[in-house]
Amino acid sequence: MSVVADLYTPRSSWVHRTDPRVKLLFVGTFLFLLILYKNLWVMLAALLLVHLIHWQARMPLARFLFVWKTLLPVSLLMLVLRVIFYPTGDPIFQLWLIEVTPVAIAQGLVLAGRIITMAFVVFAWLYTTDQPMLIQSLVKLKVPYAWGLTLALALRYIPTFQGMYTMILEAQQARGLNLGDTKGFHRVRRMMPIFVAMIITALRSSSQLAMAIEARAFGIRGIQRTNLYELQARPFDYLLALILLTLLVGLAFAYFRYGFGSLPIELVAN
Repeated sequence: MSVVADLYTPRSSWVHRTDPRVKLLFVGTFLFLLILYKNLWVMLAALLLVHLIHWQARMPLARFLFVWKTLLPVSLLMLVLRVIFYPTGDPIFQLWLIEVTPVAIAQGLVLAGRIITMAFVVFAWLYTTDQPMLIQSLVKLKVPYAWGLTLALALRYIPTFQGMYTMILEAQQARGLNLGDTKGFHRVRRMMPIFVAMIITALRSSSQLAMAIEARAFGIRGIQRTNLYELQARPFDYLLALILLTLLVGLAFAYFRYGFGSLPIELVAN
């Protein structure tokens, strides 16, 4: 079973060529607006726009399906809980103590759409930015280099350990390990060979990583760290940053001044 070892997907697109600092501004802008706005139609428009950005970045279908399969169960659960426990307005359906109202459904859809859209926004940044550029963009924004390296290593090794677990599990199953008919504590006991192999492999990987970082003089003070490729903002990056800032200020002003997007289905009511 093959597992992707890196979230970054190399492609030739304007999204990949955009300055990582601008993409980070995009993430911050959209996350703020998604948390601020509560309108269903605005949420659907944002979800469509983010999908369009992924399509422009030429992301493979497997990337889309990964996000949807991961977050769809959680989103549906949030939708159901919102409809059941927070009924608002006149009910259109009632079963014993459960009242289903149009406003509650809209609020649940907004909550579910917000979760999925925020995930696609963050993955649009991670899928199109390689680790060296990601760290360099954070350092350019005055984030300590150690913090940026920690984030990059976390993003790098989480899927790596997932693949390692799958490889060890398949190797143990080839040796006769059967987990299909066990539950609870007995399943944990049978999985002990997997856990032991995982711990040993993780310790070896951490030792190799520590030596590799030390060989690159990480942590030595009094030196100026250089990069093979320096970040250089282009006119397109400045234009895109200006558009994002205008969008942020304009939509925030419309929300706080006129209440635009503060109700879940206000456009339908109007």
